[in-house]
Amino acid sequence: MGQMSKFNELLKNEQLLHAISEQGYQEPTEIQTKAIPLVLAGHDIIAKSNTGTGKTASFGLPLIQQISEKQMKQVLVVCPTRELALQVEEELRKFCKYIEGIKLVSVFGGVPIDRQIRAIKKGVQIIVGTPGRLNDHIRRKTIKLHDCDCVVLDEADEMLNMGFREDIEFILSKAKPEHQTILFSATMPKPIRQIAVTYLKDPVEIEIKSKHKTVDAIQQVFYDIPRGEKKREVLQTLLSYYNPKLCVIFCNTKAGVDDLVESLSKSDHKAHALHGDIKQERRTKIMNNFKNAKQCILVATDIAARGIDVNNIDLVVNYDLPQDNEIYVHRIGRTGRAGKNGQAITLVQGNRQFNQLKGLMKFTKAEITRQEIPTKVDIDAIRKEKLKQEIVSIAKTMNETAIDFELINELYAEGLGHQGIIAALLAMITNTVDAPVASTTMPQMQKIKRPVLKGGIDIKLSIGKNNRVTPKQIEDAILISTQAESSQIGKIDLRNKYCIVNVDKKIAKQAVSQLDGASINKRTINARFYKKEMIN
Repeated sequence: MGQMSKFNELLKNEQLLHAISEQGYQEPTEIQTKAIPLVLAGHDIIAKSNTGTGKTASFGLPLIQQISEKQMKQVLVVCPTRELALQVEEELRKFCKYIEGIKLVSVFGGVPIDRQIRAIKKGVQIIVGTPGRLNDHIRRKTIKLHDCDCVVLDEADEMLNMGFREDIEFILSKAKPEHQTILFSATMPKPIRQIAVTYLKDPVEIEIKSKHKTVDAIQQVFYDIPRGEKKREVLQTLLSYYNPKLCVIFCNTKAGVDDLVESLSKSDHKAHALHGDIKQERRTKIMNNFKNAKQCILVATDIAARGIDVNNIDLVVNYDLPQDNEIYVHRIGRTGRAGKNGQAITLVQGNRQFNQLKGLMKFTKAEITRQEIPTKVDIDAIRKEKLKQEIVSIAKTMNETAIDFELINELYAEGLGHQGIIAALLAMITNTVDAPVASTTMPQMQKIKRPVLKGGIDIKLSIGKNNRVTPKQIEDAILISTQAESSQIGKIDLRNKYCIVNVDKKIAKQAVSQLDGASINKRTINARFYKKEMIN
């Protein structure tokens, strides 16, 4: 039966096995081999497993089989973030492709709850959601757990880190007494153990151990940035040197993500931000574009990046050193997947960060080698080598019918020889690659005196003088997003980190709604009513 034989030994649903094969699964991972029989036997499970080990399939496949055989009515999967919930739902949906009668829905904050309620009322067998929104549905009684046969807690340690312990315990307490509980966690801190003792019945424990906590296929290096040098400029040099197709850069804070995206955009590197303050619709669009390789660089916080599950990421950058050793493992595990090689680079500046890096090496049992920051000569050399390889590859595979001999003869007629034509073509290519970077000089702050509007409403935007934004840019953003008149915008009070804008009461709600999650001066912003002003 070939490589699929081990899946055939674990599962018996033909439609499910067909879907697994179609998704490119060859043989089960260690966690899948251990977990699938236990899930089918109805055991409560505690599984300690890192990201990228195939844990979604390890619980999803056996649960889908049992739903298809009417042995289970409903399954609830709880995830820490919206991105991960969407990712899990997408993967489970692929497994259900050839099985009739299984409906799925994902529920999370940031989108209207009414749409989710309508989907649930139509009848669903698998619900994937975040703790807060699931809690909300349960209290509203739009989700009733009396038919829920299994609750899966995915990345339980992360949910606890995000403050969801009460929500998790509330969900587990509302499930029917005889339900099955499956708990996945990369780490097993004391609070996780306490939840297991309280809510799990004689759980079977699974631990996936490995000699190295990081993947052998990942080349790990670090760059020691001398004091006085700007880390952003070094990063831009490294991006030019590595020239990645898909790259994820990690920062520790949302503000750090926004600042870095703005800096990269000015240096002609197309980058997009991903963090919790960005509206869900925008985050979903960014992730879809990234998966389809429509954008090259994603700058993210650790929590927002939980939903990233893309096999073609060739470079991970630790712009900020992670605050926890386990987080480093999660970060770099996003490259070097599906049998491909990956690279992870870490930026270090100062003795304290270098000592932290040594702690990382001890924890991961991996060698993170030091590299010299590339010079312009290094970058030019690697570009030339890549260009040469591309030319040789094209020349070897080119079909003669694709060659424009007429144009070549015309170039010869102009007096150009072989070397002259090649030199001109190379100049065209390198000029495109080395196009001058647009000036990053910002216009001076424009002093526009505007009155406070009679009956106007103040709104607060999370962008200010520190972001080198001008009142004119803010005015334009409001006019574009609301189709308002200039006379409907009053005083614009620029502070260091934010601004207060007085607007006509008629456009206030629309302005807050449209600007929240929008971009001004290449920075994603939040918009709120100032001092909690409300509109009747």
